[in-house]
Amino acid sequence: MRALLTGFEGWEGRMNPSGKIAKSLDKRTYGELEVVGYELPEDFNKLPRILSNLIPRLRPDIVIGTGWDYVSKIKVEKISLNIQNSVFGDVTVPDNYNHRPKGDEVIARAELALRSSLPAEKIVSNLNKKRIPAFVSYQAGTHCCNTVMYSAIYYSQRTNQNTIAGFIHIPPVEEMNVKRAGSSPMKLERETSAIENALETCRDYVNSS
Repeated sequence: MRALLTGFEGWEGRMNPSGKIAKSLDKRTYGELEVVGYELPEDFNKLPRILSNLIPRLRPDIVIGTGWDYVSKIKVEKISLNIQNSVFGDVTVPDNYNHRPKGDEVIARAELALRSSLPAEKIVSNLNKKRIPAFVSYQAGTHCCNTVMYSAIYYSQRTNQNTIAGFIHIPPVEEMNVKRAGSSPMKLERETSAIENALETCRDYVNSS
C-alpha cells in the first residue's frame, strides 16, 4: 500500500512546516503503508500538472495534501472548489511566482466542487483522542492549498476509483512568527505526529473498505 503525502515549499519568505513534514516522512513505512513525501512549489499554474503526472505514475492508495493556514488546530478539509482566486477582499495575494488568478478554473470544464474521500471525521476523532486539537472544515479556500486538493481528488478519481484523496491544513509553527486573530502556533513535532496519525487512520480505513 502506498500513500502520496504532499507539502509546500516556503511562502512569503517563511519556512513551510507542511513541506518539512512531507520530506521528513518520505520513505517512512507504517505497517504495510509506504509513504512518498513530495514538496510542491507554491505555484498555481504548475500544481495541477505536477499532480496529473505524479498520481498516475505512483498509483497511490492514499493521497494527502498538506499546507498551513491561519488556524490553531489541525483542519481536515471536506470540500474543494474548481476555483483559483488570489484576491481576498481588496488584497491580492500572489503565489511565489507572482501568479494572480481571479476566479480561474483549476481544471477547465471540470465539476465545480469535489468532496474529499478521506475519513475526515475519523481522522479528527483519532487526533482529539491523542489530545491533538482538530476539526472538520468545509472550505479549503481558493489559494494553492485548494488547487492541490481539487487536483489530487480529480486525478485520483481518474487513475483509480479506490484511491482516497483529500487535504489537511496545519497551524503555523513558532519559527514563522505568524500573528493573526484565530491563529496560534503548534510545535512541528506535534504536527508531524498528527500527519502520521492521519496516515495510519487512512491505512486502516482502506484496509477495512
